[in-house]
Amino acid sequence: LETPFRVMDEFDVFLDAVARRIALQTMIEVAKTFEHRQFIFITPQDLSNIKTDPKLKIFQLNPPKRSELVGGPEQQILPFSE
Repeated sequence: LETPFRVMDEFDVFLDAVARRIALQTMIEVAKTFEHRQFIFITPQDLSNIKTDPKLKIFQLNPPKRSELVGGPEQQILPFSE
């Protein structure tokens, strides 16, 4: 049984810029050949150099809002005892 979706999460976090560009371009080209499948590539990296077209949509999430109640813009540290 084939599923209509393929999802890759943070596939490029350990790649350098050149390897990342080559990998991303290859995955996009391959994904476009599968007419009846949807590919979802999730990455924290910048995609501003990728051009969209009718077969490629890019959705960018807003950065998370940090609450002043839980430590402001810095990471919250919980006081665990040893």
